[in-house]
Amino acid sequence: MPFEGGISLSAPKRPDFEQFRDALIAVIKEHIRQEAVDPFYPWLQVGDESTREAILHIFKNQMESTYGVELVVEPHLVSLDRPVESIAIQLHHVFNTVFLMEQINAKIRAKLKRGQVK
Repeated sequence: MPFEGGISLSAPKRPDFEQFRDALIAVIKEHIRQEAVDPFYPWLQVGDESTREAILHIFKNQMESTYGVELVVEPHLVSLDRPVESIAIQLHHVFNTVFLMEQINAKIRAKLKRGQVK
């Protein structure tokens, strides 16, 4: 189901991977109140399953509110036995794909709207 907000042509610039990963780590640190979290920190040590679900939900909402693009979080990410960086890589890949699709759609909608005005 598409994100209802949609991207506008004036939306913030898409975050690069480091910005995206650092934003995820910031949410993790804030949620579990531990400063030792870095990109290589084991994801399964970021609390129990419900804690990781909550972190992904908070991060999803943060990205959607900042960039106007739906972040699709695959359910298997909650229990993936990888470092935090790997979780960030997978989320960033999906986010980039949707972000680019939304940019293309926004341009098409703008052209169609201009065509209707003429």
